[in-house]
Amino acid sequence: MTFIESTGIHQLKTRMKKHSPSVKSFIRKTVVSSCVLSVLTASPGWAQSMDSQSGAILFQQNGAQNVNGQNASAAAAYMRRGGAGSMGSTGPVVMPGLIGQPAITNAQPNVRTNHPQSTLHGEKGAGDDINTFETYAEKVTGAKLEIFGKNLFNDVPDTFAPVDGVQVNPDYVIGTGDELQIRGWGMVDIDVSARVDRSGAIYIPRVGSVKVAGIKYRDLQDYLKKAVSKIFTNFDLTASVSQTRAVQVYVVGHAVRPGTYTLSAMSTLLNALFTSGGPDNFGSMRNIQVKRGGATVTTFDLYDMLVKGDKSRDVPLQDGDVIYIPEVGPMVALTGNVKNPAVFELKGASSLADVITWAGGFDTAAELKQVIVEKNVDNNYQTVADLVADKENIAGRLAGIPLRPADVFRVFSPAAVPVEAQISNEYVRVVGEVKQSGVIKIRKGETLRELIARLGGPTENGYLYATKFTRESVRRAQQAKLNEVADRFERDIEATATQRVAGTTDKENVATIQAEVERQRRLAQKLRAVKAEGRIVLELPDADAQVKNLPDLELQNGDSIYVPRKPGTVDVVGSVFQQNAFIYKPRRTVNDYLALAGGPTATADTSEIYLIRADGTSQSGRSIGWFSGVGSVRVNPGDAVVVPEKLERSSLTQNLKEWTSILYQFGLGAAGLKVLKD
Repeated sequence: MTFIESTGIHQLKTRMKKHSPSVKSFIRKTVVSSCVLSVLTASPGWAQSMDSQSGAILFQQNGAQNVNGQNASAAAAYMRRGGAGSMGSTGPVVMPGLIGQPAITNAQPNVRTNHPQSTLHGEKGAGDDINTFETYAEKVTGAKLEIFGKNLFNDVPDTFAPVDGVQVNPDYVIGTGDELQIRGWGMVDIDVSARVDRSGAIYIPRVGSVKVAGIKYRDLQDYLKKAVSKIFTNFDLTASVSQTRAVQVYVVGHAVRPGTYTLSAMSTLLNALFTSGGPDNFGSMRNIQVKRGGATVTTFDLYDMLVKGDKSRDVPLQDGDVIYIPEVGPMVALTGNVKNPAVFELKGASSLADVITWAGGFDTAAELKQVIVEKNVDNNYQTVADLVADKENIAGRLAGIPLRPADVFRVFSPAAVPVEAQISNEYVRVVGEVKQSGVIKIRKGETLRELIARLGGPTENGYLYATKFTRESVRRAQQAKLNEVADRFERDIEATATQRVAGTTDKENVATIQAEVERQRRLAQKLRAVKAEGRIVLELPDADAQVKNLPDLELQNGDSIYVPRKPGTVDVVGSVFQQNAFIYKPRRTVNDYLALAGGPTATADTSEIYLIRADGTSQSGRSIGWFSGVGSVRVNPGDAVVVPEKLERSSLTQNLKEWTSILYQFGLGAAGLKVLKD
């Protein structure tokens, strides 16, 4: 209420003290009626008009609108209590004494849209829509069982609408509101876009009015040709539906979003079900009805479509149709070794064979194997069938087991329980420079040395010292270790960065720290790209190792053995002036190869130089002796000399060294270490 209105009411109250009780009563009713009038005219869904005989102002609630405003609700509540005027459930609100006021209306125009419009009663919340039998079945079986077919409507958006622009069904019946596109040529030139009027006709220039309502789309073109041929000859004509009319339908009963919906006239019962969210948890999936003119035109069973793909009872909707979803019928539950355990609705006489069929049959793992079917009786599962899982038994023995409401069945197949199979024949993969290679069947308890000897040993070019022996179980363990170290490395990066930033207030220092941390994060991402190979280091004596030097390592199924060709190079990587592969020459040491690479750079950490052997082992100054280095160590073909860079002394340094150790211990060699450099 505005200041002027409140001031006027105050003045009226002051003057009322001077008048008689009857005058006071009249003034009071007038003021209250004016207040209610202002509330209603400002509220959506109410229209004001003038009674032609009494001159009273009439307020009528529009049927297509909902009164949701607090002001309108308060005004209506006031009138129900016997205030100025009265309001019936559907009748107008009469405000006596307000004669001569102008008529005002806020009725909305009928705006046509291609999307479904609805007046909703509100979508049911999950907490208000819990099926009691669904809860009961969960308690009995210990598993969450969904209502069969409910997932069909799970991901349907609230704004679902039939697709516009699709081909018109040949059985579509032309009606009022359809827009037709007609083109003719020859002795007549027609290019008309005409809308079917309320009388069911369209107007074609030079032809006149043609009644088309009730004509099926398949017959429309011939029908119009016949109409035009009464006036013209020697012509041809095409006709199509450019815009279908809208129909208003009502979805009532146990729907997720019951209400009034405006859909395309090409919509069917299924379209309306998807638009309204389908049946709720208390709604029937098997007895959905379409009522038209007081009669039920179809009863749709969603199980027919879900199980058989049959939607022959899905009918096109007409204006004013009522889609009624009744309460769900009797229900049973099925769990265990079936393809789709769920809660099922019964309709008429049904057997256990029907429920098994609805569930998609037995699990694939249980096919043609023993299956035990149990029924819950007094909270105990009792066997009702013991059979072999095939279609004949389902159709025969299970068809004779009737169902009762609230039955709970459990299907169990002992053979479908996964148990790791015992391997009787084991194989390993042998490739490379071996006289006999391929997938080889191994003997029980056979070792690596015995197998290579049985295959004839390596070829002339075989380099037994660099044999790569990998095992899947070892690879998984190594990868877990790599992931663990990567996680710890990333945590250390963040913790160290936080401490360093907290310890400084200088913006330049903060920016420097952040840039360094970003580099470390990129390094961590690269380290995660390193994958373990599952290599087992064989610890052979030297480059001249023979078959007799191979360890007596017992082989397992799936092992892989690779004997490479003897290389003629040695790799030098890291902080040297020239990273490269150099020709191997006997008696050369680590220092010799460092000299060939130009020596360490100024940023090299010479105290941490180490040598990765071709057999997967490594040597560093610490492994030889605290005061000794690897400079004098002789190098074998295929070895790699690694010169690390100096790093800031922090826990990050320790993490990087741990990575380096893991890389060469896992046999990843220079290929893995290259990640640290790039």
